[in-house]
Amino acid sequence: MRKNWLIIHCHKHWIVWSKIINWWGLAWCCLKNLTALFSQWDSLVYGKFQKNAWLILFFSVAWSLWLYHNDVIFKQTTSNYDTLFILILTHLCLWIKAIEPDFSYSASDLIRSAEGLLRWTNYKKQRVVVVWSPPITNSFKWNVDGSSLGKSGPSGIGGVLRNHNGILLGIFSLSVGILDSNVAELKAVVKAIELSASNCRLHHKHIIIECDSATVIRWMNNPHNRPWLHHNLFSSIQRLASCFGSLTFTHSFRESNHMADHMAKQGVFRNTEFVAWL
Repeated sequence: MRKNWLIIHCHKHWIVWSKIINWWGLAWCCLKNLTALFSQWDSLVYGKFQKNAWLILFFSVAWSLWLYHNDVIFKQTTSNYDTLFILILTHLCLWIKAIEPDFSYSASDLIRSAEGLLRWTNYKKQRVVVVWSPPITNSFKWNVDGSSLGKSGPSGIGGVLRNHNGILLGIFSLSVGILDSNVAELKAVVKAIELSASNCRLHHKHIIIECDSATVIRWMNNPHNRPWLHHNLFSSIQRLASCFGSLTFTHSFRESNHMADHMAKQGVFRNTEFVAWL
């Protein structure tokens, strides 16, 4: 077919493909058609970002060759395949930056060498490993969570209490009716405090309440930001706080709160309250 000859088998175009592939640091043999080339293209490169860049490069080459051929035929442009090579890498760089704005290399950098592209990783997107951290000695930490099925929907809350050695001391899980997720999280905080106040072993101790709702933590640490609609819940917290040596509220990422999250999701479907001291 003409498109195969035009894009691949034309000798000068084959030289462009070879130059691009050699620039990446690979070796190849010319395949019989464009479809076969595309089907094997993805398997030649490893790495998520590099695979995306490699796929972009395929279309950059094919598209640039097609446009360049049309310019030569219809506009009588003088063919200059060194310029075309530069144009292809410029397109590649622009398209990469469109999907990865943090890509730190310019078209000039790529023209000099592919090494930077081959090694590049977007460290800003790398997921930070978050693990549960124990409280200080002789302190106790509640990890709590709320779960809602919908913006406002059936909701459950759950919590897990551990000491400074990471030993599990108590858990709870229950349904709290139709709420949004922030109010469910707030109710989980209140429940953890109520249970702590009911257990004489925790009186006058240092209690930490940790949840993954930044909104709820702001409410707890800044009374001026608290919504008046839920003043009864905040009043309960203030009333019970005197039972403890200290009461601290901290934010945690979801990854370190998975057990409380699991208990909250179970709570959505519970008919009765589940509380256990261990």
